Amino acid sequence: MNNNYYQQTFQKSPVGYVYYRVISAKDGVPCDYEFLEVNDAFEKFTGLIGRDIIGRKRSEVSQGMIENNDLSWIDFNGEIIINAGRKEFSQHSEELTKSYRVNVYYPDNNYLITSFIDISKEKWQLKELRNLLDEKGKRAAELIIANIELTNQNEEKAKRTAELININKELDFQKELTYQNKEKEKLAAELVIANIELTCQYEEIKKRTVELEIAKEQAEAANVMKSQFLANMSHEIRTPINGLMGFLELLRISNPSAEHKEFIREAKSASETLLHIINDILDFSKIEAGKLTLEKSCFNIRTAIEDAVSLLVPKAAEKNLVLHTMIKANVPETVMGDSHRLRQILNNFVGNAVKFTQRGEVSVTVDCTETENDIGILKFSVKDTGIGISQENIHKLFQSFSQADASTTRNFGGTGLGLAISKELIELMEGNIQVESVLGEGSIFKFEIRLKITKRASDLRLTYEKLDGVNILIVDDNTDNRKITASYLGEMGCKVFEANDAGVAITTIISRANTKDKIDIALIDFQMPSMSGYELASSLVTLPFAKDVKLILLSSSAQNADTKEAKQLGFSGFLSKPIRRDDLLHSIAVVLGLKTEEITTPIMTKDNANKSQNNKKPKILLVEDNETNRKIVLAMLKLRKLTCDVTLNGLEAYQAILRKNYDIILMDCQMPGMDGYQTTERIRKLEGSKKHTIIIAMTANAMEGEKDKCLAAGMDDYIKKPINFDILFEMIESNLAGSKGNSELLDFLVSYIDVFAESTGLTLDDAREIFVDYATNLANLLQEIEDSIARDDLEKLARLAHQVKGTSGTLKITSIFDWAVKLEEVALNQEKEACERIFKEVQGMFGSAG
Repeated sequence: MNNNYYQQTFQKSPVGYVYYRVISAKDGVPCDYEFLEVNDAFEKFTGLIGRDIIGRKRSEVSQGMIENNDLSWIDFNGEIIINAGRKEFSQHSEELTKSYRVNVYYPDNNYLITSFIDISKEKWQLKELRNLLDEKGKRAAELIIANIELTNQNEEKAKRTAELININKELDFQKELTYQNKEKEKLAAELVIANIELTCQYEEIKKRTVELEIAKEQAEAANVMKSQFLANMSHEIRTPINGLMGFLELLRISNPSAEHKEFIREAKSASETLLHIINDILDFSKIEAGKLTLEKSCFNIRTAIEDAVSLLVPKAAEKNLVLHTMIKANVPETVMGDSHRLRQILNNFVGNAVKFTQRGEVSVTVDCTETENDIGILKFSVKDTGIGISQENIHKLFQSFSQADASTTRNFGGTGLGLAISKELIELMEGNIQVESVLGEGSIFKFEIRLKITKRASDLRLTYEKLDGVNILIVDDNTDNRKITASYLGEMGCKVFEANDAGVAITTIISRANTKDKIDIALIDFQMPSMSGYELASSLVTLPFAKDVKLILLSSSAQNADTKEAKQLGFSGFLSKPIRRDDLLHSIAVVLGLKTEEITTPIMTKDNANKSQNNKKPKILLVEDNETNRKIVLAMLKLRKLTCDVTLNGLEAYQAILRKNYDIILMDCQMPGMDGYQTTERIRKLEGSKKHTIIIAMTANAMEGEKDKCLAAGMDDYIKKPINFDILFEMIESNLAGSKGNSELLDFLVSYIDVFAESTGLTLDDAREIFVDYATNLANLLQEIEDSIARDDLEKLARLAHQVKGTSGTLKITSIFDWAVKLEEVALNQEKEACERIFKEVQGMFGSAG
């Protein structure tokens, strides 16, 4: 300590130092120490005066002069001397209100140095930092990271401090710590600024949220106004179109001249085009609003497809195009879905195919694969030999208001919405669409949709089992037509032969005349090259080998086939193209005498093969405020030899109901005073559970939800204007048929509906709809069973019982299923008395329904 430089450095150091001499006992073990030297910083840190302790022992200082808790470092030094344990600790002086770090080390074995470093500011800063972190919470994530980093740095500093062996390194560490503290303060300031900015952004977001909410409410209000406007426009436009198309139809069937027929045809075509455009615009508006939804009802998929294609037959015939449909055997019989929208999709695709094809043919093929949970993937293919589409234009097809190119619109017309709407509908049915096309050669539109199967393809072989082994010749110059017809017949076990012209047909019949392959029936196309169907029939009647061959004429709507002349030439049946499978099989069965029903004329058409006339004329009430619409409905009813009462508004209709019982009410929805919905509600309230009059809504409002609104008001059916009177009369006939006897059946079936819905996962509404269809079909089957018993036709009775057994088992109606099993067994055993007894049992189940 005599070195002046070292002495000066020691005294002026900001670090507090105290220098001791170690005192050892006689055995050489350290037992105390003596204060030799202190610096100014030591006095500042500890509050002790150097002159009061220099030269004194540790025991004298701790027990004598100073008695407070701030001298724990004195004891600590003693522990270092005795057991050389810890070398560093931190201490807080309550009296001096400061904290400092104490380090003890040995210059040599007989001396001890203790240093004191003021860490009060650091402690205070850490305390302030913690307070800041607590106040800022989650928003001060960066400050937490900084605190963690600072803690790590302090630990590193502590480690480095322990390793320091000289004062200069201690001072360097202090400088580093000061710099880091400044960085920390800078970071904290930045976080405060960031917090302020976040607060401002949050306030801005709140402001924008309020603005968006206001904008949303305004948009919703505008959308409501738009929907109301579209509904009103739909009603206002459809009402005059209904009158226009109605009177055109009346003119068409009033035996006009050839020139006037052409005028009427053109006017009707223009009206239909206008209606199609209106429908497209309404559907597009629904898509834009996100309100295009699908109905769910049980329908016959084959019928829906064939009906949709049949609508395009006249247009295809006008252009001499061949239009045919191939529905494969694995396509289910009934499915759950929206039949109207499926027809709309097919009308768009097939309609476009006919529109853009000048020569050749249009074909529709339908296939099906089944997935889990009774979901059927229906695969459609619409192929044409038309103008085709270039590859660069295919992507435009499904864009709204777009066609392949500008010339398409000029040459063919159209809104460009049909395919866009169809694509949307297909996607709603969980499907997809693909297009293949070659410019100038034609196109193929392929799409898939998913529908729930409610009844799989029925076993027609049981119904038409006697067709097995029947030899049938198909005479048609079109390969695809022959292929489709052969496919349908092959499913029934028929043996099929084909001929592409009359010469091959005659050769086939003659060559097989005396063999097991003798032709039983010949299906002959009306129009073929070289020799027509009539000419072929005339030739066959002159051949002795062909006298037993039954002839059925095949004709498209464009071919002027005269049924009277066909009868004279020997034809026993008549079918329109494209051929429907069920009509084909039914015609063959009747021609072969396998069906016992009577036919008024040898020429069997699609109309008289499937429709039965009800001799009892229904009592109808028409409720319509529009004079034009009244005249049209009255005229169309008159053509059907039907009459009706007329009221002009809802109040008059209600008063009429009080005076007279009606079977059918044709109810307009938009009327002054009491509209159709209010009138229906009052009628239903009046009738209660004692009576139910069939009410069919007639409305020009075609907006989404209108049908649901009508049904919710208590109406039974719905038809939109312009009215398709074929559909209207089908509604009248089906509702009248359904109302007779079905109520008892439905009452009996109520207990089974819940069980069926629970086991299948269907909603109660969907399950009830299926049971309503079942009740209607069962009522007809029971009538046929009764007729079969009366005619002793127990073979047919067995088939009918088998059919009842199948459907009842599917729907889990155990009582009817068990009854059908017994009836089928006794019918197969030709036990007529047992059949009569068992049938009386089922009649007792549900009264007069049987």
